[in-house]
Amino acid sequence: MICPPLNYKLIEDALFGHTIFITKIKLQMKRAIIFVLLACLSTTKGKAQYWDKAFTSDLLILDEFVKRSEKGISFDDPLSYQGTPYNSPSYLPGNVYKDDKLLATNVGLRYNAIADEIEIKETLGTPDEEAKVLTKSEDVYVKIADNIFVFVPYQGGIENGGYFQVLFEGNQIQLYKKLEKKFTAAKKAKSTMLQDTPAKFTDKPEYYIVTRTGKFYVLPKSKNKKLKVFGSNKDMIKAYINENRLDLNDEKDLRGVIKYYDTVGSVSPQ
Repeated sequence: MICPPLNYKLIEDALFGHTIFITKIKLQMKRAIIFVLLACLSTTKGKAQYWDKAFTSDLLILDEFVKRSEKGISFDDPLSYQGTPYNSPSYLPGNVYKDDKLLATNVGLRYNAIADEIEIKETLGTPDEEAKVLTKSEDVYVKIADNIFVFVPYQGGIENGGYFQVLFEGNQIQLYKKLEKKFTAAKKAKSTMLQDTPAKFTDKPEYYIVTRTGKFYVLPKSKNKKLKVFGSNKDMIKAYINENRLDLNDEKDLRGVIKYYDTVGSVSPQ
């Protein structure tokens, strides 16, 4: 298990204009598992598929309806909208784990950001209509292509909890990404001189710094407010960004900054 059960409450921080999720960790985070998986999974490519027999009955919501529509728009008809409601328009190969146990390999996986669900098929060739919903549990996580997704419960319960993508795991902090999507309904043209506007899914990701003590700090949209989250290390981080010509609003650069931030002596985000 990458991340233990987390309980958090929402606190509005008026000073910095951002939201902090304060959590209490029951067990020490098992970060080492991620690194072992990343090192070992590359050796499993091309090998036969594995599917634990208990997997189907325990971790698939067999009768759960897979959400594939929004306000009259069918997700199965990508020509009817722009963008995608998923992390990827197509299913990608991946693995499913429970704690440190491998449950399934080379299955078809994708993250439905609108429903906040992981959709799973036994193989990439399995018809999409036969896809199921993976049971939400803090003990279960998936690796979709090269991306790891973990489920974080809310106040100890599954309801209102959510999936996060793990972008970086360090010794002191992690960087999580929440794949949010803004849906804009289709609009009919007001005259024959204009064209109809198709429905659209727009990426609105949110990024979180997660400390070893289990605190979630959401990173604001603006660069200046992002810097304030680094607290007493703000000036040092700003100097590092300027020296390396980095952009805090660029995901790759942000990951690099967080990786550097993890190496400083005392990490104290605010």
